[in-house]
Amino acid sequence: MVEKTSATGVTRRTVLGTIVGGGAGLATGRLSTQGLAAPAAIDEAVALVQELTGKTPTVSDRVRLSMPAHFANGYTVPLTLTVASPMTDADHVRRVIVLAPRNPIVTVASFHFVPLRSEPRIATRIRLAEAQDVLALAEMNDGALLMARMHVDVATNGCE
Repeated sequence: MVEKTSATGVTRRTVLGTIVGGGAGLATGRLSTQGLAAPAAIDEAVALVQELTGKTPTVSDRVRLSMPAHFANGYTVPLTLTVASPMTDADHVRRVIVLAPRNPIVTVASFHFVPLRSEPRIATRIRLAEAQDVLALAEMNDGALLMARMHVDVATNGCE
């Protein structure tokens, strides 16, 4: 008798989610081996966010920003972002903002999420004018502002 098995529960969405999460985990692991960010860089990022939003962000490992550390072309730099949130009415991400402080327009992207209907995952490409720290802010439903930061070197200006 031949026994048949089925792959229930495995969809393209779960496979892609696993890949994105794994990539973010690898990027986080690579960042942790590079040591902690300089306090001055974090202070500058916090000051910029306070100026733009009026809120003080908290550096959090719930926000996972994954980008290449070096990229040849500033016109299309890949960015993957995930926020660890159950997306329930009691705990969810309202919006995510991506900032590039040295770009002519600092706010690069903004994404809005709805509880119980969306997952806080983003995969896109952004333009960068020069080597800089890219900031990802996740505004939670309770008003908390979570932040992740990553330095990216680009060889060519993508904002001419």
